[in-house]
Amino acid sequence: MALPISELRALCVSAACMADAVEADCGTDGLENGCMDEARAILDNICSVLSCGYGDISRIEAIDEGLTNSSLRFDCAGTSYVYRHPGVGTEEIIDRASESFSQSVAKRLGIDETFIYEDPAQGWKLSRFIPDCVEFDYHNRDHVQRGLALVRRLHESGEESAWSFDVYRKAEEIVDMLDGATLHAFADFDEIHARIARLYDFVSADGVKPCLCHNDFYAPNFLVGADFMYLIDWEYSAMSDYASDLGTFVCCSDYDLSQAEEAIRMYFGSEPTAAQRRHCLAYVAISGYYWFVWALYKQATGDPVGEWLDLWHGYARDYAKIALSLYEGELAWN
Repeated sequence: MALPISELRALCVSAACMADAVEADCGTDGLENGCMDEARAILDNICSVLSCGYGDISRIEAIDEGLTNSSLRFDCAGTSYVYRHPGVGTEEIIDRASESFSQSVAKRLGIDETFIYEDPAQGWKLSRFIPDCVEFDYHNRDHVQRGLALVRRLHESGEESAWSFDVYRKAEEIVDMLDGATLHAFADFDEIHARIARLYDFVSADGVKPCLCHNDFYAPNFLVGADFMYLIDWEYSAMSDYASDLGTFVCCSDYDLSQAEEAIRMYFGSEPTAAQRRHCLAYVAISGYYWFVWALYKQATGDPVGEWLDLWHGYARDYAKIALSLYEGELAWN
């Protein structure tokens, strides 16, 4: 989990006080040693990348209290930056070497030009701060076209990672951690589970070659401006089926079927083939299922995600029926 916001603010104060103390040539007596040690480590990391001193750093403030990480904004030599502070325990669920590789690819491809440096062992990251961003809007055609163009650029880049992420298998790992009462809070869980397993057999038989994917491809991970769009937060990026990104994009929206199919058309830049259409719609269900069981896990551990749970349940349930009808209908036709 990320640092509690109170601790993060205290850390920011400590780091700011240290920077001011160096500039003023005074001490830092009176500040808590533990917080100061962490603040010093953060400042050392920043200075090692920007080739600056403590006194060059100013306006340090907390800007985020994330589920897995915390972030600090600061200025140095007239430029604003973001320092990502890895949360306690994230090394157990996130492969920072994989993230670092994908971040470097995204930078090189122009998909995330905010990225400056990540330590692949410790997980801290430095990026440029981008002001004046607006929220990504699923119903703004320009936003959707630009976002889908970014992820297609990634998919078609030919870049290969040593790491992989299979959204269905990851979902099943979560299911194995949950008890029956949690899983059956939804009366149709067994039915959904069986349909998703059958769908996974179908999409696996499609023989789609894995490509480098983002794997957390939804609205909060876009930075949007009038003349730019960046895709950020590459913690789960790895080799996957391209359609898993489209599935996450749709199941985290409020799209109906016609809007989902329009997004798929926009991704391909033309009318998809029947095989592409059913494959992508299947991954709306499979991705929805992954996020559904993830939300059940969060609820079981006392950290509910609110209305997202019902949203993802609905996408897993409804799109599993739709996609299976397309796959099994062709079997009947043949």
